[in-house]
Amino acid sequence: MQRLMVALFLALVMSLTSAVCGAAVPTPIINVGFNEGSGAVAANNGSAGGTLTLTTPIPTWSSNVPAGVGGRSSVDFGTTHANYCVESPANYAQLTGLTKFTVTGWANCRNSTEGSGGNRLVTWINHGGQGVDVVYKSDGSVQVGINQWPDGAPPRSTGGKITTDPAAGVDNWRFFAVTYDSTLASGHVKFYFGSSTDLAAFDVARDYARGAVGTNISRLCIGHFNVATRSSALDRMFRGLIDEVKVFGDALTLEQIREVQRGNPETAKGPSPADSAQDVPRDVALGWTAGAFAGTHDVYLGTKLADVEVASRQNPMGVLASQGQPTVEYDPEGLLEYGQTYYWRIDEVNATADNTIFKGKVWSFTVEPFAYPVKNITATASSSSRADTLAQNTVNGSGLNANDEHSTELAHMWMSGSAKPHWIQYEFDGVYKLDTLWVWNSNQIIEAFVGFGAKNVTIEYSTDGAAWTVLEGVPEFAQANGQPSYKVNTIVDFGGVMAKFVRLTINSNWGTAAPTSLSEVRFFHVPVQAREPQPAAGASGVALDAELNWRPGREAQSHKVYFGADQAAVAAGSIAAQTVAEHSYTPASLNFGTKYFWKVDEVGDAGTYAGDVWSFTTQQYAAIDDFEGYTDDEGSRIYEAWIDGVTDSVFGGSTVGYMDAPFAEKTIKYSGGQSMPLSYDNSAAPFVSEAELAFATAQNWTTNGAENLVVYFRGQAPGFAEMADGKIIMSAIGADIWNNADQFRYAYKTLNGDATIVARVESIVNSNVWAKGGVMIRQNTETGSVHAFMPITPGGSGAGNGASFQHRLTAAGVSTNNDNTGAVVGPPYWVKLERKGNAFTGFISPDGVTWTQLGTAVTVPMTGPVLIGLALCSHDAAIPTSAVFSNLKTTGNVTGSWQHAEIGVEQPVGNSAEGLYLSVKDSAGKTKVVQYPDASATATVSWQQWKIPLSEFTSAGVKMNAVKSLVIGVGNKAAPTKGGAGIVYIDDIGYGRPLP
Repeated sequence: MQRLMVALFLALVMSLTSAVCGAAVPTPIINVGFNEGSGAVAANNGSAGGTLTLTTPIPTWSSNVPAGVGGRSSVDFGTTHANYCVESPANYAQLTGLTKFTVTGWANCRNSTEGSGGNRLVTWINHGGQGVDVVYKSDGSVQVGINQWPDGAPPRSTGGKITTDPAAGVDNWRFFAVTYDSTLASGHVKFYFGSSTDLAAFDVARDYARGAVGTNISRLCIGHFNVATRSSALDRMFRGLIDEVKVFGDALTLEQIREVQRGNPETAKGPSPADSAQDVPRDVALGWTAGAFAGTHDVYLGTKLADVEVASRQNPMGVLASQGQPTVEYDPEGLLEYGQTYYWRIDEVNATADNTIFKGKVWSFTVEPFAYPVKNITATASSSSRADTLAQNTVNGSGLNANDEHSTELAHMWMSGSAKPHWIQYEFDGVYKLDTLWVWNSNQIIEAFVGFGAKNVTIEYSTDGAAWTVLEGVPEFAQANGQPSYKVNTIVDFGGVMAKFVRLTINSNWGTAAPTSLSEVRFFHVPVQAREPQPAAGASGVALDAELNWRPGREAQSHKVYFGADQAAVAAGSIAAQTVAEHSYTPASLNFGTKYFWKVDEVGDAGTYAGDVWSFTTQQYAAIDDFEGYTDDEGSRIYEAWIDGVTDSVFGGSTVGYMDAPFAEKTIKYSGGQSMPLSYDNSAAPFVSEAELAFATAQNWTTNGAENLVVYFRGQAPGFAEMADGKIIMSAIGADIWNNADQFRYAYKTLNGDATIVARVESIVNSNVWAKGGVMIRQNTETGSVHAFMPITPGGSGAGNGASFQHRLTAAGVSTNNDNTGAVVGPPYWVKLERKGNAFTGFISPDGVTWTQLGTAVTVPMTGPVLIGLALCSHDAAIPTSAVFSNLKTTGNVTGSWQHAEIGVEQPVGNSAEGLYLSVKDSAGKTKVVQYPDASATATVSWQQWKIPLSEFTSAGVKMNAVKSLVIGVGNKAAPTKGGAGIVYIDDIGYGRPLP
């Protein structure tokens, strides 16, 4: 009842303090935004004030900032370590004596090379070890030392959170947050990570009670150590970019951390279209995410950056498009101009009586052009002067730079042979409505003297390559200047003719030489067909209420939409069409797990342009509970929705969620950010453990062709369990089976004499690349016992190529091994160990038939009865692993039942093997229970999809269109028996049907 009492107490406290307390982010002590963009100082806009100094010449200022969050600039420490730092002139007294704190920031790592103890992100630790030290580790983790150097073993996040990109791409920015609360009984340090596209999520909590931050601290430093320590530790610099560093004097919640990640909460964010977007439709509606306190919004929109930057209510500059509007969308009047760049800004007006205006950042976008370049062109010609002056050079971009300036290299051009006629022909991948042709003429350095460039040209076009029409009004092709800065200087107007083929016949050039030449051409077309469908062509998981949209053809006045599940009927147009005035269409009804086809014919004065056939597949299941909406706040906690045995004893030995926040499981989940942990204890009556989700309104789970109920679950491996199908599941923890002493779990029997043991390692959890699971023969259970061990590892090339035959030849002696020298292997894979006297040999096999010996036989002296069995080690003293073994066979004099040894370290208990069931109750009180077929469901170590036909319930009279509650239970509901305890994880409960 502890959690219930805590919840009641918190509810009382919240009710007394709700008027003055909230989830608002407190003012940071340190707030270094690095928005100066130049100079040698960075302002601290936190409560402690002051400035920090940048060493020169590095770090440099960079305009590379986290998308939508970073301001004007960040700081770049480069990739080569040296005496580089951002440092406060003196110690900040406000950073001493903290019993709680949070450090946040953004990092963009360019080089993962790690200095001793890690590369410093944010630190105010002195040489004596008082203060705080947040460091980056080469595996992408973050570590924090509090009144302790991180060279020891302070808490550390999981790996891979800070990624590395030598180019420091904008997508490589990662947000990090480290919280510390010395008042907690456990989990004092918590790590959180996010990115520009993903909100911060909880990573891991670590026990680390270090009291208050000491008073003998150092200066605040970002990117490196303090000046007193740096000179002897130059390699400990962060190699990359850092931005938006903050330190708070409290342990922030996840929601508060996310507010920090989002940047200034009072300003508008998330512009749509995205900042600097190109090819934006002319009828675009602007949208954004409102600031945290906004009541209304002022919209500024114009074509001049300077005007949009400085305009205000008092001086609107002609760009204040909407003032005080309540919605977060603005639809500009009429259509925007083709190819025009627009600038816009949203000022958020505070909802409180003071109507404070928070000026927004200026965003931009560029409207779609009137015509687009034709791509996928094949060029042929009458002749070529050389093998490297082919016709395709004129359409492959060779010789053009980013400014569309063409080189003077002949190998970047087409040059004909001497024999006439000289022609070059272009074939497109379809029929296009052509607008213009841009021409870069022959541009060799000698062009002014020899005049190879085309001059008088006849242009013909065709839709089929057989019937040709001469284009009228073709201008003389201008001569190139023979300079590498040469840009297009001839534009031919095609006037909207329809063509798939275009042929240029060069009647004369600018000189007297027989050959002729062109550098580059570019055809532009006017899009008249429907294009860029939404959902995208081939999309999957499309929502059942999806609206279909597309880019309309330029001449379309209406749109004929053909839609259905019959591809042939849609393609032929034999299915009934719906004519719509706008470029959007919403189907009347969609079913789960169905592939649909559609096309749009664009209708205008010039005729009808038939569209391509597109397709998409609908979502297979709709969520009943995906567990994403639960938080740690009172009123939205997971155990308040799912009632368990803690709240009501009728549900047996169940506990939904954890006793301390975070209450949901953040790491073990099938999808999304969290799952439901369901602890069970079936050791006492009623010998089942249940959790119930009740619905205020009856639910209909039969819509849109739904056929199944689905739930994802996984358990945890037991310490040791032999399943009904003969598989053996084990869990284990330990530093290693290596060197002079071992830490692992050993399941064994007794062996006398020679023997062989064979097993298939079905799976092994990658707690470390050198986690090990396999077959072992061992003298005894002492930590330093002699042994021979043939394991599989999950680490591939980083761990013995996936297998390593290990041996210790003398008691407490060093370990030796023979790694797999062949192709990388991994689970599922077979292992075999043979004993002949004191000679031991290890083998691996993909199929249990063809065996590969690792190394040669080794002599391991053993006497009397020995132990033979399965060994498992996580290779991490803090992280357990689990493995599944099958096809276990032995030869020789193997006797006794399975015994279990915890060698060198206490082993995890794991789950008891129990069943799982689900029941549904309808509005009439009718209930049906369905038992999962595997009676050891809780022992599964990977996510399982449990798909239950709705007919299982309806055949029992349960109305699946009027569901009032759902129960998930552990045990056997029909025949409860005394069991054990453990935990299972539940995720993504839904209804629907799979793809056929």
